Formats: sequence, structure tokens, C-alpha cells
Amino acid sequence: MLPLFILAHLSHHLVTALPVPLLPYIRDEFALDYTRAGFIISAFSVIYGVSQLPAGWLADRYGSRILLTIGITGVGVAGLLVGISPNYVVLLVGLALMGILGGGYHPASTNMISDAVPPRTRGQALGFHMMGGSISYFLAPLVAAGIAAAWHRSSPLALLLPGAGVALSPCLPFPAS
Repeated sequence: MLPLFILAHLSHHLVTALPVPLLPYIRDEFALDYTRAGFIISAFSVIYGVSQLPAGWLADRYGSRILLTIGITGVGVAGLLVGISPNYVVLLVGLALMGILGGGYHPASTNMISDAVPPRTRGQALGFHMMGGSISYFLAPLVAAGIAAAWHRSSPLALLLPGAGVALSPCLPFPAS
């Protein structure tokens, strides 16, 4: 099961990491000044950080599996919304929604991994899981540049393909918790 969690973590963070390397392109697409471009990153990251606290409570109350599914699917669907954003306001709303829905991933996944592996290998399993998320920050600029170059346009459309992949990933057989 651990490889599925690593893949889910990588996919989850790949979609959420793409706006940073795409920021110059998004700025050009929507003719934004630096302040409004900065709000693009803040719209996701601040809300994402704050949403993890209530998400931990929700994971304890309703179960980690449901929150993990909401977290992964939510990021994928919100990534699709960001990808088709016709204007700046819709882009911000999509990123805020991505932050809210994505906040459930970490509290749920670490809880599920801790339940699924023996105590003596728990630290190693969590370390591998975290590596999956960290690798996405290496891959995001490569993926963003490749997609933007292939489409010969910038915009948040580069989130469409990874967003669709992440939205479909709840089909993976995660263990019940």
C-alpha cells in the first residue's frame, strides 16, 4: 500500500505546486501586476495551511479514508477549475477551493499510513511518503515548462492534465481506516 500513498502524495502536490513555476505565464495571460500575481500563490497556500487543522478534526470524526478521498479528488477537481479559469477572480476562487479541499490530505494520509504499517517501520514509511510529496516540487517546473511549451500558451491550462489524473486517483484501493 505504501507505493500508492507515495503516488497519491506526489500527484496531490504536483497539482498544487504547478502555479509557482507557471506564475510568469499566468501573469502575462491575465495582465497582472506583481501584487495580484502574489495573491495567486497566497490564495492557495494560506488557506491550505489553515484548513489542515479542521481537516484533522474531521479525519478523527468521520474517518481518514473519506477525508483522503475528498483531499485528492478536491485538489484534482479544483485543479481543473483553475485550468479553465477565464479570468483572475475565477482563478483565485479555484485556488482557494483547492486549498480548502486539499487540506484534508495530510491529516488523513499520515493517520492511515500509521495504522497500516508496523510501529517499528512507521518512521521509515512516513519518510518515504513525504519523499513522494517533495519530489513533486522538483517535477513541477519540468511538467509546467513541458506543458506550456507543447501548447504554445501559458495560462493555468497546464493544470488540466495533472488535475484530471489526481481527480481519478481515488479509484486506487486505499485501505479502510
